[in-house]
Amino acid sequence: MVNRLRDLCPDDEVMVTETPGQARRWAAERAGDADLAVIAVGGDGTVHEVGNGLVGGQAMLGVLPLGSGNDFAKMLTSPRDPERAVAWFREEECRLCDVGEVTLTHADGSCERHRFINGLGIGLEAAVADSARNARYLKGFARYMAAALWHLATYKPPHMQIRWGDVDCSGRQFLVAVGNGCCAGGRFRLTPDARIDDGLLDVCRVDSLSRWRLLRILPSVLSGRHTRFDEVRMSQVSSIDIGCPDGCMVHADGEVLTGDAVGIRVRVLPGVLPILG
Repeated sequence: MVNRLRDLCPDDEVMVTETPGQARRWAAERAGDADLAVIAVGGDGTVHEVGNGLVGGQAMLGVLPLGSGNDFAKMLTSPRDPERAVAWFREEECRLCDVGEVTLTHADGSCERHRFINGLGIGLEAAVADSARNARYLKGFARYMAAALWHLATYKPPHMQIRWGDVDCSGRQFLVAVGNGCCAGGRFRLTPDARIDDGLLDVCRVDSLSRWRLLRILPSVLSGRHTRFDEVRMSQVSSIDIGCPDGCMVHADGEVLTGDAVGIRVRVLPGVLPILG
């Protein structure tokens, strides 16, 4: 693939990462050039790094989806064939995309801040993402489904205090998914109505309920029809605060950020990422 891209783009840089964080650094170094498109070739992890490097800049993000999940790419119209995509990237107009930002607080009072391009998962979804990422014998969507079924049988939902706008609720939650995009885990349409340019984040949260009821709901997540169940709560927010006294696992774009966040503050950054498609 690298040689094919170099043949298709003889006058462009084709760069291959060797270490985590390298794509983000390279993108950040080029973010100030308004005439430049930086194409993330890979999956959601690559999009996460390149997109983070370009946030707030003028260079445009493009995505050639070659990863296992390619969730963010489902929000775009870019071709998947490299030859067609290269021509398309040169002609497509730019628009502005929203980005999510999360501030995590740990039990010792320390804080860290991250940004996500596609989605943030808290609780069950983060545990599934962690297991799927470490799966050795399954590929693509199969590893996410296997991880989801395993955790449905073993996961103990933590108590959460959730606040946004004038809403304040508490109780045990199986998951809280915050979507800039509509899809997570390859095919799970957790936030099916999400848009990447509406200035809002979509939130899907599921109350604690029986495993049999969860198994009844799970297949409908593939089509986004889970929203019809009473136990599934959907909201649109510009910001949301979540307290988890016992600590929660959190992932951003499939990359696990922490396993013990006691405070989670999420907000949308509207229109901060120029994007193609």
